[in-house]
Amino acid sequence: MSNPRVSLFEDKKKGEKLNKLELNISTILAEISGQNSNIEYNPDDPFSTKSPSNVTLQYFFGRIKKYTQIEKSTLISILIYADRICTTSGIILNPHNIHRIILGCLLLAIKYNEDVYFTNEHYAKVGGVSLEELNHLEYFSFLLLDFNLFISDDLYQKYLKYITNYTSSSES
Repeated sequence: MSNPRVSLFEDKKKGEKLNKLELNISTILAEISGQNSNIEYNPDDPFSTKSPSNVTLQYFFGRIKKYTQIEKSTLISILIYADRICTTSGIILNPHNIHRIILGCLLLAIKYNEDVYFTNEHYAKVGGVSLEELNHLEYFSFLLLDFNLFISDDLYQKYLKYITNYTSSSES
């Protein structure tokens, strides 16, 4: 697969337009993270950064969409994996870890669900991290998922229904 040029310095006002599913997933994660904005950097959390990212999750998902050609099932898998990681490890989604948890889950979901994917170096550029950091995120994501990437059809359909019917708390 060709490797489109990825620049971290592109115009941040020109994000990729998200469809309803992508927008709902990014909004769900942003709202959960925002509810936990009082949580500080945690050195015991392998995804935590000292400073929260200034990139919105909608823009982040726009970058992911633009530079990875991600499939719908992979997007839903990201949310399921993130939920599993938090449930099994006690890690709480917050502004210090959300982007890196998404990135670790993205890498595993793409490799598990899709026939063709880019190199880790490409995904590191898309996510704005070094290759070493991305490999670290992939390792810890896989470890915290207990090396189990299988998603049953029932669970997938449950998340798909939730995401599809989701209404942002700011809309209600």
